[in-house]
Amino acid sequence: MAIAPYASRSILPLALLILTGLLSAGFFAAAAPSDAAAHAAPSAPQPGAEADEQLPAVTAPAHEAAKRLAELVASSDLVTAQRGQIPVILVAPHGGLVRIPGVPDRKAGVTVTDTGTAELALLISQRVTAKLGGKPYLVVAQFVRKNADANRPAAEAFEADAARPHYEAFHAAARAAVDECRTRFGGAILIDVHGQARVPDAIVRGTRNGKTVSRLLERSGAEALTGPDSIPGRLAAAGYQILPVAEDGPAGEPAMGRETFFDGGFIVASYGSHNANGVDAIQLEFGKMRRDDPIKLARDVGDAIAAFVRRYGPQKSDAVGK
Repeated sequence: MAIAPYASRSILPLALLILTGLLSAGFFAAAAPSDAAAHAAPSAPQPGAEADEQLPAVTAPAHEAAKRLAELVASSDLVTAQRGQIPVILVAPHGGLVRIPGVPDRKAGVTVTDTGTAELALLISQRVTAKLGGKPYLVVAQFVRKNADANRPAAEAFEADAARPHYEAFHAAARAAVDECRTRFGGAILIDVHGQARVPDAIVRGTRNGKTVSRLLERSGAEALTGPDSIPGRLAAAGYQILPVAEDGPAGEPAMGRETFFDGGFIVASYGSHNANGVDAIQLEFGKMRRDDPIKLARDVGDAIAAFVRRYGPQKSDAVGK
């Protein structure tokens, strides 16, 4: 049956509008991989790309973890999650700006937003992808900290039951990312992105004084946390003030410096490598530079992470269930 002239005139602009929207949103580029594609090794980077060695193929257990990662963040959850291709996990728990419907402000605990950290995590992810030729894992809380705090245990994180699903979605996605990295790569470096105003010109490291990077220290020593190819070391070389200063450590201890404030919160304590099911985890508290020049900061942090992964990244031989 022929289509009436008025129908063709109305449908075509609508179709073009929908197609333009999908393209602008990156729908086709970001489509979920098929089962076959998920089991295949990532494609080689284009000539001239600054990429690390080709990554190993995804194992069956890792594929299951990837499906969990995709399923755990529903469209109704105020959490952004990205499945990665390299052993880097970026999390940002305190930069969200969206209020959870029906949830009043918390009466207890810190409720201040770490302004700009959600955006910073996304920019760092883009830079790491460009440098290493693969996407990092990414988990970002979009809910405002006044309603729920993803860097606290559940008993302290929220005061209204309506906030629970969003809090749990954040940690389910983080756990799935950690589990897949352990299975696929033998580990990962998790960077917990925060903001602070206590020392505005500094970036403050938090590892519970080395506890949350215990496997990294066992494998590579204190140099992996403070040396020239460590993440803090690279940032110091780029001109940032890093705290604690490596020479601050007590006599008889490795020259890592003593973390006396912002020493690592619930996230790095929960997912750090001192746990049998954890990975190396570092909390980074960024001062005012995250607002003054977030593009430069993201570039410098991404470059530092790339240098670290090339030098100290986990070995495939360490993979769980290999």
